[in-house]
Amino acid sequence: MLVFKPRRSKGWIWLVAMALVIIGISAATVLPLLTLPADEVPRGVLVLMASIALFSVPTLALAAWFPTMRYELDEHTLTLRYGPVLTYRIPLHEIQTIRRRNLSISPWSSLRFPGIALFTIPYTDVGNVKMCATAAATGILLVETRKDKYGLTPADEEGLVAALRARIGG
Repeated sequence: MLVFKPRRSKGWIWLVAMALVIIGISAATVLPLLTLPADEVPRGVLVLMASIALFSVPTLALAAWFPTMRYELDEHTLTLRYGPVLTYRIPLHEIQTIRRRNLSISPWSSLRFPGIALFTIPYTDVGNVKMCATAAATGILLVETRKDKYGLTPADEEGLVAALRARIGG
């Protein structure tokens, strides 16, 4: 099996920053309320604290898993991985095209910040793309099958493309 790392990126910083901003805004809102007697604390505070945890903890986990992003190529499959939360398996016999593209970002998104794009993201020019990349739009290696499109950003793009083409005969 061949393993390819993604292009370098500081995308993890955006994830940490987003989580810290939410924690900071929430703390500034919640902390003054915690000085009130327990029977005077609005119930909404508990809902707000739960919401913070539900968003901030997974966002920090995504930042921690950033170094695990990789592309694995074996005899039959190209696998895109990001920690335990994202695994795309692309059977090599299903690959129709491999090309480098700059994509046009849609205002709707799954997870897309400068330096990181994960999960399915809609683009205005190519439709939905299953992303596992260290860029959201620029220099994306687009791998297309009949059913799906996948976006990745290998550091050794030439090496990965050559290995793919050698295995699929194209």
